[in-house]
Amino acid sequence: MKLMSKQPQVLQILGDKMRYYRRLKGFSQAELAQGICTQATISLIEKRNKVPSMNILMRLIARLGIQLEDVVVEHHDSMQQDLNLIDDVIQHGDYTKAQTLLAKVQPNRLVQADDQKRYYYNQGMVELFLNHAPDEAIYFFGRTLNPFVNSEEDLYGILATLGLGLAYAEKQSFSRAKVYIDQALKMLTHIPLAETKYLTVELNIYWNISRIYYQLGNYEAVTDFAQKGIAIAVAHQSLFLLDELYAISGRALIQLDKTKAQEQLGIALALAKVRASHQLATTLVSEMHDLAGSSETA
Repeated sequence: MKLMSKQPQVLQILGDKMRYYRRLKGFSQAELAQGICTQATISLIEKRNKVPSMNILMRLIARLGIQLEDVVVEHHDSMQQDLNLIDDVIQHGDYTKAQTLLAKVQPNRLVQADDQKRYYYNQGMVELFLNHAPDEAIYFFGRTLNPFVNSEEDLYGILATLGLGLAYAEKQSFSRAKVYIDQALKMLTHIPLAETKYLTVELNIYWNISRIYYQLGNYEAVTDFAQKGIAIAVAHQSLFLLDELYAISGRALIQLDKTKAQEQLGIALALAKVRASHQLATTLVSEMHDLAGSSETA
């Protein structure tokens, strides 16, 4: 593997591996960092896969008595590209394409815990929304959570917990679904999501929470969480999931305030066309037609 110090962005550090070798040598984070960097740097490496400067990295691996290849891989290898693409199509609701892409992934080659969590979480989403198999989805969301989640600051842990809520709501087990929603919301308070790199995850979380509350029939909560997501997306000038957030807000408002519902669904339709979300746009046209018809009848 050819490494170029002028392009650190092409490297990915395996934080779990760094933690494994540190513990193997009997070092605390402070002991490993002493004279090289701060303990916070070690924490960022292990928890967030943050790549330090090459100088710091080389001194750390020397202290651990390991090779660079033991904790670093090329970031844009084919496996990472596949996983990134799967994340993208899942977030856009293309579960058929996601299933095809997931079939190409070899789980035994996923050495990093985050990649394993991504794989199992996305498998769960495909089972739930494409195959309509909530029990299978529960199995994969469970694989995401156990044994990989060991912190309340686990992004895929939150998503998988929400996935369990969606799956149990699909099974009409609403009290159990509510348990997972509350757990996910508690975990969410521990995540510093202000950074732009977490924006898509944060919007996904608010969208999923809105979907669960919609299935539970708590339409006030749907509009509350959907509007929080919309505010975040607008503040960051992001179109990601903005059409879906407006759509579910509009659907909830049909039950609360039909006048406002038409406005929200209209915005959702315009955004769906911009994002080329053809399936959503078609559904929204039908829903708006039905809503207009019911308003005229009333």
